[in-house]
Amino acid sequence: MRDGLPLILLIDDDPDDRALARIVLERELPRFAVEEIADAPAFGRACGRRSFDLVILELKLGWADGLALLTALKEDWPEVPVIPFTRMGDAETALRATRLGAADYLVKGPAAFLRLPQAVRTALDPAGRRRARPAGAGSAGAAPLESLVDRARMAVFSATPQGRLLNASPGFLQLLGVDDLESANALDLEPFITAAAGWGGANGPLAGAAREARLRRADGRMIWVEVIGTVVRDGGTTRIDGLVEEITARKEAEEERARQSAELRRANEELLQFASMASHELQEPVRMMERYTQLLKEDSQGKLGAEGEELADVVVGAARRLRRLIEDLLALTRVEARERRLEAASIDDLLEQALGDLRDTVEETGAAVTRSPLPKIEVEPSQIVQIFHNLIGNALKFRGPEPPKVHVAARREGGEWVFSVRDNGIGIDPAEAEAVFAIFKRLRTEIPGTGVGLAICKKIVERHGGRIWVESEPGRGSTFYFTIPTS
Repeated sequence: MRDGLPLILLIDDDPDDRALARIVLERELPRFAVEEIADAPAFGRACGRRSFDLVILELKLGWADGLALLTALKEDWPEVPVIPFTRMGDAETALRATRLGAADYLVKGPAAFLRLPQAVRTALDPAGRRRARPAGAGSAGAAPLESLVDRARMAVFSATPQGRLLNASPGFLQLLGVDDLESANALDLEPFITAAAGWGGANGPLAGAAREARLRRADGRMIWVEVIGTVVRDGGTTRIDGLVEEITARKEAEEERARQSAELRRANEELLQFASMASHELQEPVRMMERYTQLLKEDSQGKLGAEGEELADVVVGAARRLRRLIEDLLALTRVEARERRLEAASIDDLLEQALGDLRDTVEETGAAVTRSPLPKIEVEPSQIVQIFHNLIGNALKFRGPEPPKVHVAARREGGEWVFSVRDNGIGIDPAEAEAVFAIFKRLRTEIPGTGVGLAICKKIVERHGGRIWVESEPGRGSTFYFTIPTS
């Protein structure tokens, strides 16, 4: 405490940042005292007094390691909130600061300065806002607005609710493309000022909230800005104070990304439509090829000779393989084309459906399929059935000399379920563990297949936000794993 007021230590070795932060704090929190700490001796003296209530800390200091200071402060004064207010905006530093006990983390920028008072209120006490700034407190004792940011070259303004500027920093005039206040007031700024104040929303004006708005410059060019406005009521007058940052480049980049994303979605949709149409159109001629070759063989019984009979069998076999390939390609396109609809489903029930489809193959091969308890989670049921059908079907197809044994299990790890399908088959070379999921990839060409089944599994798992991989050795079976997020 200082003179009966809660004391904020402002630790920063940049004098301009310190001055601007102090003015903002004193303007918004007149019932708080602010002490600037610029170097190690001043920090030592403040710690010796042991009488501060909150610390605002720049982590990038020339005379100390900011994270080390944060650690020391939280060890000696664990009850005192510390808010890093820093130029260090990387996620790793923010995470370390949070783990060390930081009450908040603000990266310096035009918008962050006006967010600072609210961060202080929140860190000290949910009710601190009412105590710190009672109704009608206004800006008594605050520094004139023009002294706020002249040195920091920031865009700040003060205006009437009707859009007439009362004051503006050089940075704001430069943003408008004018040289003086008179020229700025010749522009139509009322829509922008209204947006800055937050009027017109369902909840009324909200101080300290950042908003995006369009602003027309003197040269007629429209720019995007982010503005934080505060409605100040002083006696019988009302004004809007605001801090502005131009974000035109960011908005244009966002719009370009959105345009490219829309074009990519449209191209993918067209590709899926083409693949689906082509698959449908190709199925009929392939069926005709297979059917008429069989009829030719039957009608010409004994006339074709051994060589002719063999050629007819080759044509029928090729037609069947082509038909299966077209069916698998159609299934692959449907994975992406259909609307994503998740529903709670018992994985036990979905596995049972897949085994029902494979019943004849299971009986023919003498396979034993076992399972551990499986969960009930939100999935696209038909697609999970498809995964089990393909993985278990492959286990039966690529079997070894012993009758197939397949075990399905699941375990929860963090925020996801990890499913496994283990078999005792011929196994896979670990060098092929990634390539096996590529479309048309067939490791054993002597065994019938299209090379699409595992590609379908990969598409389905990724559509659910999961991963799929295999662990295997030749002759020692394979275990396929796939994950499904819990939410």
